[in-house]
Amino acid sequence: MNIQQMEYYAEVCRYQNVTKAAAALHMSQSTLSLSMKNIEQETGLNLFRHVGRNIQLTGDGEALLHEVENMLKQVKRFEASVREIAKKHNRLQIAVPSQIATIILPMLLGEFHQLHPEIELEITEPAGGAALDMVEREEVDLAFVHDAEGRPNLTLRKLSEWPICLCVPKCHPLAKASSVTLAETVQFPLVLLSRNFILTRQVLAHFERKILQPRVLHYSPNLSTVWNTVQQGIALSILTGNGILPESGLAAVPIAGLSQKGFIVTKKGRQIYADERCLIDFIKHKFTGLQQ
Repeated sequence: MNIQQMEYYAEVCRYQNVTKAAAALHMSQSTLSLSMKNIEQETGLNLFRHVGRNIQLTGDGEALLHEVENMLKQVKRFEASVREIAKKHNRLQIAVPSQIATIILPMLLGEFHQLHPEIELEITEPAGGAALDMVEREEVDLAFVHDAEGRPNLTLRKLSEWPICLCVPKCHPLAKASSVTLAETVQFPLVLLSRNFILTRQVLAHFERKILQPRVLHYSPNLSTVWNTVQQGIALSILTGNGILPESGLAAVPIAGLSQKGFIVTKKGRQIYADERCLIDFIKHKFTGLQQ
């Protein structure tokens, strides 16, 4: 007997009438009667005796009903356990470093949350390198980062590419420049994100290759600290273009020849669950719209 046959048998036993059981199961009487005959043939048991239009269970029928009811209870417990396991995948753990968070977080906490309120998002904002480490250790389901080279254990899905920019106050003489060279940036004191940020490591590597010595006053783990320092005219900064908001009072001047890619990052070989796929598809669609 399969599960469906057990459910049919339990319903016939409950009503002790094939016609009523068929109506409750939304199926034809003839189909249900045939199913009961098949059960008797498969089990080799005489399960029913007919009393007028109703039926009564034989001793074997009663014994089989007892076993069927126990089995159906186990099936229900199994289904409930599976649903409970599935609920865990309604909570996504995401790492979003601060720069890319300026564009990603409004999407996640705004439109995505409205479209999918059933999916709980647990978001952390580590540095880019730390975010990649968290994905590798499976401490988060996925991360949104700028560049992730040299990580063979990770799968990268490209989102976009942004210029690396000199961040200046809007009143600064360079604010309206179409671009600057990396060599020009060494004229000014700089405040950069901490050295564990992918961007900072890349920028310092570019300075080293060009044999340039930047004047870095401070390395900060907080993007807001960098913004505030630039806003007060203490120093300039180098950030990815999407990390400088229009309403911040700052201007982003592209540095010639420097850019940074954005990726969705997951652990290679790890199963992508439905809710995770839903979020990935949503973000990819949003970035496709932005590029267009």
